[in-house]
Amino acid sequence: MSATPPAIASGQPVVTDQLTLLRQLYAAISDGVTGERLAAFFHPSAEQVEHPSLLRPHGHRRSLAEILEGAELGASMIEDQHFEVHHVVEQDEHVAVELTWTATLAMDAGGIPAGTPLVAHVAAFYVFRDGLVLRQCSYDCYEQLPS
Repeated sequence: MSATPPAIASGQPVVTDQLTLLRQLYAAISDGVTGERLAAFFHPSAEQVEHPSLLRPHGHRRSLAEILEGAELGASMIEDQHFEVHHVVEQDEHVAVELTWTATLAMDAGGIPAGTPLVAHVAAFYVFRDGLVLRQCSYDCYEQLPS
């Protein structure tokens, strides 16, 4: 993934340090980056909130340590992960991103066989502090899994 920020509806590129950091974060996740290299994108007090979805019916809240643990697990369970950013809205330290996430399940998981494609349409809302992600709140709308 390139570091070129996405274009907004007007066709003009949006360039900010926050957007560059998010694009680099998405590229790092796609590449399976974990541990300290992934932690470098997050504020030490970071939290991630996933609202209820097909794969997390009760939602989930994670600290930075749990984000990093989840990345380790995800790197072993997911392959071919990509983020396609569609729209970005920014105001001060807040950034909203509409994107499509695609991946392939690398191993059987909860009755879902390895090789199953996963697609989620995501609205993610970020708050930054000191140039790093302080909070990520996402609404992940997964497409129906193949039967």
